[in-house]
Amino acid sequence: MLDIGRKLQDLREAHGLSQRALARRAGISNALISLIEKEKTSPSVASLKKILDSFPVELSDFFAPRPEGPPKTGAPRE
Repeated sequence: MLDIGRKLQDLREAHGLSQRALARRAGISNALISLIEKEKTSPSVASLKKILDSFPVELSDFFAPRPEGPPKTGAPRE
C-alpha cells in the first residue's frame, strides 16, 4: 500500500523544510500539507503536482516503488 503522507513527510524533511515553508513554496495551505502527512486526506493530482514541483521530483518518481534492502549486483551465486 502506498503511504503518500509518509513519503511526502520524508521528502520534506530530507530537504529540511517545515510544513509551512513547503506550503509557501507550493502555493497551498500548510493545513493541507499537515492533513496529507497525517493521512487525513488524499491530495488531488493537481495539489500533489504543486507540492512535488517544490522539489526536483516528478510524479512518476514519487510513486515509483522504493527498493527494499541493498541493491543486488553481479551474477547470482550457484
